[in-house]
Amino acid sequence: MSFISIKFALFLCVVIALMCMIKDNRKQKILLLISSYVFYSMGDIRFLLLLIAVSGLMYFLGLRIDSDRLNAKKYLVLGVVVDVVVLGIFKYFNFFAESFSNLLGIEYTALNIILPLGISFYIFQSISYIADVYNHKIEVEKQPLNVLLYIGFFPQIVSGPIVKAHDFLPQLKNSHVITWENLSAGGQRFLIGLFKKKVIADRLAVCVDAVYAAPEAYSSFSILMAVISYSLQIYYDFSGYSDMAIGIATMMGFDLGENFNLPYLAKNPSDFWRRWHISLSSWFRDYVYFPLGGSRKGKLKTYTNLFITMLLSGLWHGASWAFVAWGAFHALASVVHKIFSDVRKKKPAKGANDNSIAGFAAVVINYICVALLWVPFRTNDIGKAVDIIRRMFSFKTGIHYIYDYTIVFVIILLVIQVIAILRNKWNNPIKPLDLGKFWNKVVVLCFIILTFVFAYIGDTAFIYAQF
Repeated sequence: MSFISIKFALFLCVVIALMCMIKDNRKQKILLLISSYVFYSMGDIRFLLLLIAVSGLMYFLGLRIDSDRLNAKKYLVLGVVVDVVVLGIFKYFNFFAESFSNLLGIEYTALNIILPLGISFYIFQSISYIADVYNHKIEVEKQPLNVLLYIGFFPQIVSGPIVKAHDFLPQLKNSHVITWENLSAGGQRFLIGLFKKKVIADRLAVCVDAVYAAPEAYSSFSILMAVISYSLQIYYDFSGYSDMAIGIATMMGFDLGENFNLPYLAKNPSDFWRRWHISLSSWFRDYVYFPLGGSRKGKLKTYTNLFITMLLSGLWHGASWAFVAWGAFHALASVVHKIFSDVRKKKPAKGANDNSIAGFAAVVINYICVALLWVPFRTNDIGKAVDIIRRMFSFKTGIHYIYDYTIVFVIILLVIQVIAILRNKWNNPIKPLDLGKFWNKVVVLCFIILTFVFAYIGDTAFIYAQF
């Protein structure tokens, strides 16, 4: 069930109405769990039992980790292995089987394996729970209801944000009172996400889909416009989904954290990953990079840990060599930046500051690198990605396709980023308006009208739903 549907609007209204009537904390959680499973079933009921089984196993392993500290690590490893195997079977089996078959010269017929809805996201939250119990970041949950709800919470189960156990579970301790402030803030956040998705991302998809379908027919400039368009499309598509998920949770009194912070203002690869898909980046930091040793065991080990972490992040996004290459290039860029940063600490540059021309140049260069790396991400084919990039820089003639919406949305993004730099220290400046004031109501009403007037009419799925 898509967030952008009448069916979901009615579903959400019913859930919020029932939460208003139910004051008891346990009954509210039962309502939310049932609602979450109903929501999940509307997407694909076949894998609901898998979600419940994984959640139940994590609850049991959490109890064992807490009660048997001598063997706690074994239970943790068992849980991680089970989670990785489940994810591997559904998401990566064909990829690895085909790769090994090609290596050995054996013919392989891919199995028809359906990817369960949201599995990449809820598996990571499952690992977060048992890891947090093991590391004493949270107390073990005695009630299975809390673990089931944490892993299956409907606003974020399909495409995140990936919420860590130590951030979400404490929010289940008390009843949630539906307030006007939360409804207002959450509704505005949802509306912003809806605008990003239906007005910006889906309109940009028109240009991107056309050019990427037949890049050999288009001029170099047209391909450049399509590459820029996709960098905007994927940002507005995924951050739009995140805004909607965060907004829905806010309406019900839950805090899912932030998932994006103007990533195209990043000055380097490390800064980009602190701003892009923040919940995933911080998950890999806490549950992969730090356990590998982080930066505690010398520079070479630090660079190796960073490279492995970023490479796994690329593989998480998709089961193909294109995603591995995408992750590897981001990993290499992060390592090079880390090395450069370490050198600069020893020999600091003179006269450098955040507001300098050098800082602006760093933002532009970083954006160019990120935009180019989105090409293999979009094509899911290394050869095609190389052809597109080569054609873009070869000044070839062809269909000259200048998409007006790309220019408009680039200007909008630049304006927002300038406001962010001037008013909020390079951070997202958008805050919910106080609807107690008349002109704020007018602004929101105008925004709603603009959304419905310019929304792209078409059935376009969220990009990250495929992961």
